[in-house]
Formats: sequence, structure tokens, C-alpha cells
Amino acid sequence: MIIINYKAYNKAIGKNAEKLTEKIEEAAKKTSHKIIVTPQTADLNRIENKNTKKYSQHIDPVETGSHTGSNQIKTVKQSGATGTLINHSEKSLEKQEIKQIVQKCREEDITSIVCAQTPEECRKYSQYKPDYIAFEPPELIGGDISVSKAEPEIIKKAVEKSGKVPTLAGAGIKTKEDVQKSVKRGCKGILVASGVIKADNVQEEVKELCKGL
Repeated sequence: MIIINYKAYNKAIGKNAEKLTEKIEEAAKKTSHKIIVTPQTADLNRIENKNTKKYSQHIDPVETGSHTGSNQIKTVKQSGATGTLINHSEKSLEKQEIKQIVQKCREEDITSIVCAQTPEECRKYSQYKPDYIAFEPPELIGGDISVSKAEPEIIKKAVEKSGKVPTLAGAGIKTKEDVQKSVKRGCKGILVASGVIKADNVQEEVKELCKGL
């Protein structure tokens, strides 16, 4: 799979999120691989997708009730999201919160993807039994050098530490070769953001990344 994180880039919020998704949808028509988009929570309802899936960027470990400003899981689910990122380095959480959110995802039939910054974190978070672990060294996120170029063997170590939990690779992924190197070391897909969002031709970039799978 390829998960495209919209983050809060100007090119990926509000009406721009709609336009971006249309381009990704066109690319998704031409590949057999699963493509997932993760817009801002406020944009989940405005995104219309037929060829991709829609995940949330974050969920808070709260029940319904007096929790102003929280991303409650039932709300996210009713907005059409079928999965969520958890503990992204830009939205880090305490261990107990991660565990609680994974459990809530299991109860609500929401796919859980826990982000980990090191192979050791991959091992720790795999004990919570999420659906996926996304390995992203934070110092490489959004940069020009991908994790598959800077530290290719650490990807293999992260996969090993994740045990039976499927692993995704992220941080600086931009090319077909980056994807191929990640898959070769045991990953089931990638998590990408700026590589697609900032691309001159979004459709071609998505199709190129899919070739690496």
C-alpha cells in the first residue's frame, strides 16, 4: 500500500485537498495497489474518494462527551475514515495513549497504523498489536534523503523488531527506487507526504511510486 499524508500543507487543505485528491484518484484508477489518503480531520467530509481509502491523521483516546477539540473515533469513522495514523512524530503520544487508541480502533473496526521512530519503538509498539507499524526516523521526514538511502539496513531491523506486525517505511520517500529498497527489506508499503504533495505532477509521482511496489 501507499499512504499519502496530507499533513497541513497549503496544497492539501480545504478546496486544495479536493483538487489534490482528484489527481490521486486518477492515478489510483491505473494501478492495482491500495492507495490511502490522510487529509486533515476538518477535510475528511469534503473528500470524495472511490479509488482510494481515507484515513485520519490522528485520533484522541477519549469517549464521547465533554472533550472539546478532540478527534473522537466515532466522529472520524462517521466522516468516512476507515483507518488512522497514531503517534506520528509531529503528533507524538504517551505509550498508554497509543495502547488505548489501538484498542479503540480494534473495537470500532478502524485500521491502526502506529508510527515508530526507532527499531526499538517498533518492538515496543508491536506488543499493542496494531494493524501496522510505520517506521519513520524523524530526522529524515520531509528531507531530500530517504530512509532507504540514508539507512537502508535499519529498515530491515525495524521489520524484524515489529515481529508479526506488518511494517511500512516512511521519511523522505520520493522515488520508485526508494520504494523498491523498502519492499526488498520486508516492508509492506510506504508512508509518504511531501514527495507527492509537492510534486510538479502528482498523478505521475503516485504512479511512479506504485511501480516500486
